[in-house]
Amino acid sequence: MISAGAPDAGGRRPPATWLVRLSPIPKLAWLLAVLSVAFVTYHPLPLLVITTIGLALALMAGVTRAVAAGLLVLAPLAASIVVVQSTAPGICGACTPAASLGPFTIYEEGLARALSLIARVLAMEVTAVVVFATTRPSDLAAALRRLRVPYTLAFMLSMTLELVPVLRREVGLVLAAQQARAMRRTGFAAVIPAFVPVFAGTLERMQQLAISLESRGLGRSGPRTSFRRVGFGLLDGVLTLLAGIVGVAGVVLGLTAWGADRVPVADVPGPLAIGLVLASGLVFATVVLAGARAIVRA
Repeated sequence: MISAGAPDAGGRRPPATWLVRLSPIPKLAWLLAVLSVAFVTYHPLPLLVITTIGLALALMAGVTRAVAAGLLVLAPLAASIVVVQSTAPGICGACTPAASLGPFTIYEEGLARALSLIARVLAMEVTAVVVFATTRPSDLAAALRRLRVPYTLAFMLSMTLELVPVLRREVGLVLAAQQARAMRRTGFAAVIPAFVPVFAGTLERMQQLAISLESRGLGRSGPRTSFRRVGFGLLDGVLTLLAGIVGVAGVVLGLTAWGADRVPVADVPGPLAIGLVLASGLVFATVVLAGARAIVRA
């Protein structure tokens, strides 16, 4: 089955590269393998390798814009992880101080644990964004049905992926309309007023969607037919089998060699540790203050 890829926020589709044309089944298998490995792995090196491979695939598939948007959303979370883990680690009885920042002490073990947690989130997020950005939601639903996933669950997932770019486009249209009326178009102060028309439009769309689904017999018993067909050839089978082997091997290594007690702790210079914590705290505080200011202005 040739997939055209999922559109981004501007309605653009990624170029028809080999990853976009690949069946969703092996891509889902690799996503499951990466999620399983990242869930049990704490050593940052294999996680960063997975992230690097994911970024390379995103570049090849032409979905770097979607990955960059996901990383931008992740920045405040990563900053908060660095601040909390480095100043209040709960993983060691007698942690090694790296530097002092006023009343706070920065610990080497906390910085190492923060890097480990961020690497885990990066590996999972980059892989998931690449998979979903290169797969049409309708193809994904057809692949899940072929894997005997319940029809309702497969439909809910595909509809969620279909509606996300639609809602993002509507937000862009509302922001453009606000700018034409001499209102702000950028920042939290512009996004919050846009929620009202977008929410009203979403309710109307949901009502139309419910009527359409009911007219097509959603929820009825009996055999189902689908316009979408997902192929599964020899290459797809090899890639799926390889994903299973890599996933099992990665989980075994994660439980034995890359566990929480195997996280390397580096001798971080004091100025570098202080700089990392201050930069992370600045990023997190900026996001929080911007959100609070937007709420007050709204």
